[in-house]
Amino acid sequence: MFESVKREAVVAKPLFPLPLVVFPGGRLPLQIFEARYLDMVGECMRNGTHFIVTMSRSEGFADVGCEVSIRDFDQLSNGLLGILAIGESKQQLFNPRQREDGLWLADSAPLPLEPSVALPQDHIALVELLNGLRQHPAVEGMVGDVDYTDAAEVGARLTELLPIDIERKQELFELSDPIKRLEELENDVIALQSQGRS
Repeated sequence: MFESVKREAVVAKPLFPLPLVVFPGGRLPLQIFEARYLDMVGECMRNGTHFIVTMSRSEGFADVGCEVSIRDFDQLSNGLLGILAIGESKQQLFNPRQREDGLWLADSAPLPLEPSVALPQDHIALVELLNGLRQHPAVEGMVGDVDYTDAAEVGARLTELLPIDIERKQELFELSDPIKRLEELENDVIALQSQGRS
């Protein structure tokens, strides 16, 4: 899958391992409290740079993540720093290492953009499901405007929101074919519905 990564484009960036997956175009509200991440956010804001959200594992983290930009920030009522991160591009990670302050860094190279593909009519049920999930109070602010005609966008937002295993989300994130992702999501939705009936 990653043959087309150009190693000459590799750049070192800070990592923020989290138990979630965010795609390009995704919205990720975060509350920052650890000193290493407060420093990271400060550095990014001062320098106009980005960081990479990557899925955390019991040992380490995934080697494909999403570069995010800081779109907004605010001091929250609980005293923590709140930021809104926006997914920008998928990144292949190489050579992870940890700074003295505990912050992880990795060399990263952008993965190719997914093709813009019209959503096939036989996946229209996924559009209805996504629209329903967007109305749920628990996801308020997590999803912006959605182009329901774009297969990649529908698949990305559904993967972010569906209550499926985090490793499964990472598998779907790493797919480069938006139609294949929709087909896989159809199977996951059927499995979720079966669990709900049992």
